[in-house]
Amino acid sequence: MENTFLITKCMLIPSEGSSLQEEYDIIAGNPIIDYYESVESPSISMTVSFIDVDQVIGRKGITGGEYIDLIVKVDDEGANDFKVMHDKQKMILNSVRNMITESNKQVATLEFVSVETLVNETARLNKKYTGNISDIVVELLVGDTKGIQTAKTLFGPEDESLGEDNVKKDRATNSYSFVGNLKRPFDTIQWLCPKAQSANDDFGFLFYETLDGYHFRSIKSLLEQDAITYQQTDAQGIANKILQNNLNQTNDIGMNMRMGMYANRTIYVDIENQTLETIDFKADEIKTKKKAALPANIQNYPTRLMVRVDDVGVAQVGSAKTDVQPKSELAKYQNKSYIRNNLLFSQSLSISIPLNTTLRAGFVLDIRLPLKQEKGDSNVDSYGNDRSNDPSGRYLIGELRHLIGGGKAETQLKLIRDVFTVDKTGITDTGELIRADNRQYGNTWPAYNTKTSR
Repeated sequence: MENTFLITKCMLIPSEGSSLQEEYDIIAGNPIIDYYESVESPSISMTVSFIDVDQVIGRKGITGGEYIDLIVKVDDEGANDFKVMHDKQKMILNSVRNMITESNKQVATLEFVSVETLVNETARLNKKYTGNISDIVVELLVGDTKGIQTAKTLFGPEDESLGEDNVKKDRATNSYSFVGNLKRPFDTIQWLCPKAQSANDDFGFLFYETLDGYHFRSIKSLLEQDAITYQQTDAQGIANKILQNNLNQTNDIGMNMRMGMYANRTIYVDIENQTLETIDFKADEIKTKKKAALPANIQNYPTRLMVRVDDVGVAQVGSAKTDVQPKSELAKYQNKSYIRNNLLFSQSLSISIPLNTTLRAGFVLDIRLPLKQEKGDSNVDSYGNDRSNDPSGRYLIGELRHLIGGGKAETQLKLIRDVFTVDKTGITDTGELIRADNRQYGNTWPAYNTKTSR
């Protein structure tokens, strides 16, 4: 299926105090769009490069503060149109760069960010916060007059459209008390992520923005989402087709040890009580379906030493206000979260696909790549294929980039997964199907549907 697109609107919108006095349509300048979002970033971003036919950027002295209205039509129905509108997504011009003038043509590159990104730079928290961590995140984004006060949708703690089960999984189960100490809201939320505990005593939260809004999501609930299948094939007319892939399967044990991925030690400094407490944590203490496949005895030696001193007034709060857990419990949570987050990024796969504006950072993809017909001594499936280094399977979208214009319409994805705890020994329905197709079709797979593997 050929990917088609048409940029139907690309307009600069003046804001209060901006140099631009009226809307300026740049669609005649053949704009090239580069849109980006990541599960590690609290802000979406986008660059728009175009030929400034009227040289309005230079003449008007435009340096930032303007909004953008962008519509990219990707199908006849319009349901999947890519839209960035100043009254909803609110992306603001942050900088003008790469001004190039040649042959009487001026090419400008405009960098847009979420308006909340700039609000965050001026906001400072100056009170004490106490309660469930998810509720505190909502307060910092919406309720606190000293916070972000965004009108965008919040996903995770409050969004019932995710379904009751997902809401429960995404809501932190522990409470916390701390003083704002004039920190920025986004910095504070990122600081809270490793302190939040999810359902079933799991750890690890991510805070990020997509085109749909803000997300405060547990890693556990993200990984348990239904997957969207993509396959690499030479066959024509196949939906969800991978154009190119680059697997980063290099495992640098030395680097992982320096990062404390296998085992770490935290020295917790309690200034209030003038005490020290040493807390060790190992990767195999994390609850997974499969114990981490780590080198022998490597977890017996903490390879990263961290010293943590909490702000005055910080407390881990239990189910009641009087039920305050030792501060050292918080250090244990953070150790678990630290390792859990590092494991999540231990393997990455970069792929290019035809433009798909419905995907978001944080979605799960079921990737199907051709498997070389090689036999090994272990992990051999029923078709005789060695699955020990199989790059196929479930991945989380860590980064997403839409490239539109200049003859290109594609989506580039950086996919991530936990290579140490992924279960490669069990043969899923999808795994069986992949290998059956390999035997029969090689790289040319027919179109088919199958239930999502878990």
